[in-house]
Amino acid sequence: MRRLAMNLLYWMSLLSAVACWAGESQEGFPKQVTDLAGRQVMLSAPPTRLFLTQPRQLYALATLLDDPTPHLAGWAYPLAVFDPAMAQRFASQWPALDRLPTLSSAPIPQLDSEALLNLAPDLVLFDFSRASSVEGSPLARLLDELGIAYLFIDFNRHPLENTPTSLTLLGEVLDATPRANHVIDLIEQRMALIDQRLAERPADAPTVLINVAPGVKVDCCRTNLRNGLADLVARAGGDNIAEALTPGASATLSNEWVLSHPPEVVINTAGQWAAGGGISVGIGISDAEIAQDLRSLSQELPGWQHLDAVQQGQFYALWHGFHQGPFAIVALERIAQWLHPTLFSDLDPAATFETLLPTPPSISRAGHFWGALNAQ
Repeated sequence: MRRLAMNLLYWMSLLSAVACWAGESQEGFPKQVTDLAGRQVMLSAPPTRLFLTQPRQLYALATLLDDPTPHLAGWAYPLAVFDPAMAQRFASQWPALDRLPTLSSAPIPQLDSEALLNLAPDLVLFDFSRASSVEGSPLARLLDELGIAYLFIDFNRHPLENTPTSLTLLGEVLDATPRANHVIDLIEQRMALIDQRLAERPADAPTVLINVAPGVKVDCCRTNLRNGLADLVARAGGDNIAEALTPGASATLSNEWVLSHPPEVVINTAGQWAAGGGISVGIGISDAEIAQDLRSLSQELPGWQHLDAVQQGQFYALWHGFHQGPFAIVALERIAQWLHPTLFSDLDPAATFETLLPTPPSISRAGHFWGALNAQ
């Protein structure tokens, strides 16, 4: 390991020297940035070999760059682990993704330091949710020793609050500040509109159950308490029934608990999971297929056929990736429409998605990323 570290340090020093000869590419560097953990990180040169510890970090890069692949050294595991259809769609546009080095073919709790260093990254991106386990770890100490920068970003723990900050950070790092600012302006304008209309409405807050990926690990009911989609439901004028739980309580609800706290609206996160199961949404999926999956779920869970949410057709599916990339505003618009259909009938979340992810042909029109039990 020590020999590897020394070799890598020499290689990176040589690479840095070559980069300095490039002249114009160094404009604005060295540069100090502040990440989501509040760490001040000095970047000596524009990073050209990013390592993604979470493959869905690619969504943010796809929003900011016409082609992110020249900037990538590898990722911990491929995007196909979470969404094979989306991975295939990106790979058809950027074939280099299929050749991107990976450390594993499945999610891994800990990174192999030696395998990571063999990829010679000059910047490692971590999810902010991992800050407590990464900071002070042997891997972090090794990265610090070798002068390899690492940053914490967040699109899922508190997506509305942290997405603009994360986009600003990535824009600075990737020389994509104008596009980052454009995306942030769009997000803030859409949120301001929703906030304004909700402030003028009567104080009615439909009760909502957030059911995370039913059928993938459990049928009922992993949920978000005070993070993730819970932030979106609250901002959209909903009352998350899990708020009744005490802080620190488990984010898995029993079927009996749900039936004793019947929600008016159920939002199930969905995708095309490599492991199979769950509700399908996304590229190549039709409204009818989503409705059938929702119908099957409502019939399989004991007592759910009698829930008002099912009886009234307020039983929905929403792409899980909306709060895993910089697309929380899309989910916010869709949730606001479900909770307050008259107030937000003019919103077009599909158009918002298309603006945020301008990859031809439009991903947002290539399938259905949400659906309802009573699809027309």
